[in-house]
Amino acid sequence: MLRIMLSVIAALTLLPLAGASYEAIASAGDSRNQRAPGALIDIGGYRLHLNCTGEGAPTIILDAGLGGSSLDWSLVQPELSRATRTCAFDRAGMGWSDLGRGERTPEHIADELAVLLERANVEGPYVLVAHSLAGKSARLFAMRHREDVVGMVLIDARHEYVDEQTAAPEQQAFLSALDGQSFQYAAARRLGVVRLFGDQLAGVPSMAPRVRGEIALMATRPEAIAATTEEARARSASDDILRNAPSLGNIPLVAIAAGENMLETRWAEGQRRLATLSTHGRLIVAQGSSHAVEWDDPELVIATVREVIVEARALAVAKPRRFH
Repeated sequence: MLRIMLSVIAALTLLPLAGASYEAIASAGDSRNQRAPGALIDIGGYRLHLNCTGEGAPTIILDAGLGGSSLDWSLVQPELSRATRTCAFDRAGMGWSDLGRGERTPEHIADELAVLLERANVEGPYVLVAHSLAGKSARLFAMRHREDVVGMVLIDARHEYVDEQTAAPEQQAFLSALDGQSFQYAAARRLGVVRLFGDQLAGVPSMAPRVRGEIALMATRPEAIAATTEEARARSASDDILRNAPSLGNIPLVAIAAGENMLETRWAEGQRRLATLSTHGRLIVAQGSSHAVEWDDPELVIATVREVIVEARALAVAKPRRFH
């Protein structure tokens, strides 16, 4: 028994040390092995990653949900690029982007996107495709650049109504859970668990194992953990602006709701409200899908975005815009 106990103690001591050593050695090569597929654009002392593929107008702008990166669109971007120019970007601290400056409010993120597109010479018009919390910053961007935004697809996006209906204890429980997740992510990354088993921890089976592994590594970078926490804590900071925002007019807009989340009354009402932001808006329910509709049902997302592009181009014929 003593020998067994000593063996267990030795294993429990040596395995974490071995994992930490493995992570330290492997992470030193990340700059070579995980080169950004797109461009790193300086927006004022820090760089944001922008990956554009395809040609044509309008340009699709893809923004992942909380804790996500441009890799989240790996099942969607290649197909959309066949229809028009498609750009996925990483918010500050996420993916290949540097940590940013200022509070990580939806309003500030919308302003960063505007600077990014200007400095990268990615001109409008745009169709904004945003998942989850990114729906707020996409709406704020559209509010401030109305002539440049000709369509929008909001994928199970968070509406301020949900924030209004969430009691303080529930909000605090979310933040406590977030802190716990941050600790777990940091520990798993430091001990080499993410690098060894990342392709089993992230993404969906339809993704290549390499992509799943990269998604896990990107989400557990120290910068990403910090940025995710800051964005989550500031997720309601721009709600007053959104409540008082003017209508988006008649731009084609589709709210794609995750079927699993439509069982929750507050979330379902938020999805219905998103669909009314434009007089040309509608709601689609991705039956059987989890919150990550772009992973569970990428075909639906692709088809919906293509429909919005066609509708936006048709409106451009009736009311000429800067399509080029």
